[in-house]
Amino acid sequence: MCERALSIMYSGHKSSKFVFVFVAGTTAVVLLLSGCYQPGGPKPAGGVQPAPLAWTLEQVEQVVCVEEVSIYSPVPRTNGEPPPEADYIRFLRFRPRDFNLPPSNADAVILLMPGFMCGSNAFDYLGRQIVYMAKVFNGLNIEVWGTERRPNRIEDHTGIDEAERLKETSVAIDYYYHNLPINGRTFEGFKSDVDVPYISEFGLELVMKDVYKIATTMIPSREIRKLKLFIGGHSMGGTLTAFFIGWDFDGNPDTIEDAGFMNCAGAVALDSVISTRGYDLEAAKSFMPDSIQENMPDLGEAIYVNTVQSIRNGYLPRTVQIPWFTPEAMLMLEIVAMRANFDPDGESSLHLDMPISETTRFLLSMLHSRSWEHFLFHVPRISDFRYTNEALLGTILDDNFMPITIMQTSVGFLSGGSVVTKDFPLQSSSGEIPGFSDSPPGFFDSDYLFIANDAGPSYDRLGTGPLYSWLNFDRVANTTNRQLKDTEGEVLYTWYENEVSDIQDLARVIYRGPSNLVEWYFSMRLTVDMIAALADFGKKYGLNYIHGSRVAEIPKIEFIAEQGPMGHLEAGISPGRKRVKVKGYNHMDVLTAAADRPSHRNNEVFEKLLDFIRENGSLAKTVPGKLLPAPKKPRFQTSKRAR
Repeated sequence: MCERALSIMYSGHKSSKFVFVFVAGTTAVVLLLSGCYQPGGPKPAGGVQPAPLAWTLEQVEQVVCVEEVSIYSPVPRTNGEPPPEADYIRFLRFRPRDFNLPPSNADAVILLMPGFMCGSNAFDYLGRQIVYMAKVFNGLNIEVWGTERRPNRIEDHTGIDEAERLKETSVAIDYYYHNLPINGRTFEGFKSDVDVPYISEFGLELVMKDVYKIATTMIPSREIRKLKLFIGGHSMGGTLTAFFIGWDFDGNPDTIEDAGFMNCAGAVALDSVISTRGYDLEAAKSFMPDSIQENMPDLGEAIYVNTVQSIRNGYLPRTVQIPWFTPEAMLMLEIVAMRANFDPDGESSLHLDMPISETTRFLLSMLHSRSWEHFLFHVPRISDFRYTNEALLGTILDDNFMPITIMQTSVGFLSGGSVVTKDFPLQSSSGEIPGFSDSPPGFFDSDYLFIANDAGPSYDRLGTGPLYSWLNFDRVANTTNRQLKDTEGEVLYTWYENEVSDIQDLARVIYRGPSNLVEWYFSMRLTVDMIAALADFGKKYGLNYIHGSRVAEIPKIEFIAEQGPMGHLEAGISPGRKRVKVKGYNHMDVLTAAADRPSHRNNEVFEKLLDFIRENGSLAKTVPGKLLPAPKKPRFQTSKRAR
């Protein structure tokens, strides 16, 4: 019947040959795609009962005050006019609510710098919990300051701020995609390199001066800074900490009172090391093939000058541009996090509500592909699966689903449908025994990666599969039932030591407050300066990393996530340095691992960090809580948006 109809069509029309080819081709594609999609597979078991809370979010809010502090400090205007917002150094100040004295009177202050493409919200959970724990369990007034770089101030947060206020993400989508104004402001679009020429001047010198400005404005006395101020950072922030310690802020090596090492009591690195070694060009080249090393020039002065000029002129990018990780993708992450927090069990409709670009859709395909075949044909797409809002966030950032190590957290596992091994972008090295491959962790992780595998019973019924939900970290496993396997007990998905962060805490870190976790526009100049600062000519260009040898003199503690990109480093104690390796933690877990469920597992960063603070600085030399004479009133402003 079908063959006869095709024969009549072929002989009766001049265009019938084309129609035949088209139909045949379409049929072949449909058959090919349907063959690529094979639903089903093992399903995760039901999990365990959640651990009891030792204290609640509400109790933390009653004790801890969070303020956005701003300090006026104009940025350079030698390459374009930056927006007025960029002329303010802003940071989040976490302090006890009943501590209303200047920071100089605190028992200690921890000033932290975020990592690559991150803002001050990276420290939202850590800051609140450490201030709470120090106050309630130790009677100490400790402050935490989460800093950010100037490019964070040129992001347009109007839509997401209003969405947070109203707890309704549709207003953000309307603002960023449908040209609807909020309070008289309309979104002008995501910025390109052409729009931000002034970012060429946002280099390492500005970052160092900003941190020093915060320290000297908030704590005017150098003697008190030397006793009470601890400098640190997460990821790249650890390297920036080393630069700060060795920086000379007046450029005169003979006057050292202004040097970084003379203005802090100790240093902290969170999944990082306090060293500039990673930005030494020779060290970087040593990891490359010999053929590349031979043809790669040193960063001499002429090359540095030409590179900076090319950034200024726009011949080289002014912002770091990682394919597909665009400002729009970062906005999408914030909206996903909001929905996971506002309505965790509601079914995600992001693919219907948010008209994201093809670039961002491509990124989602990269993150949500089972294999290279799946990635190439995009069948089924992430939008074909049914996820709760919480599960969607988990599949984007959890270490069992996200392959990029610097974005991984350990927040639980999927539930409600089949989940199979993921072999993209690398072949999975999962096995029956928890562990890692022999090679040191790198940019991509291939251990224990999985993906949902039921978007519907067949290719023509995609979108009708089960609703996947999320098992939070403390519902995956516990000390009694240490592994999460499939219902048949054959496939090991994850295990107790591997799950440490609450997905709701992670969601709040991503979006909560006047800042955010991600940095939409990261300055290329900063990365170039970090290499040049280690060269002899760096001082000619304001890169005053003069006292690098003094970094060793500062008491230091470094936390290394076992499953992070630096997991190959070993724990140990050497003069002036304590290195703690944290089992089961990923790169972001050092900031977000739950502290409020010690019956499940103690937070192995916050407690040891508080111990380090107590053992060094003024707390080791004076009676804890003893107040020093109050200095003059500091010259800073607190945002009305305290929380």
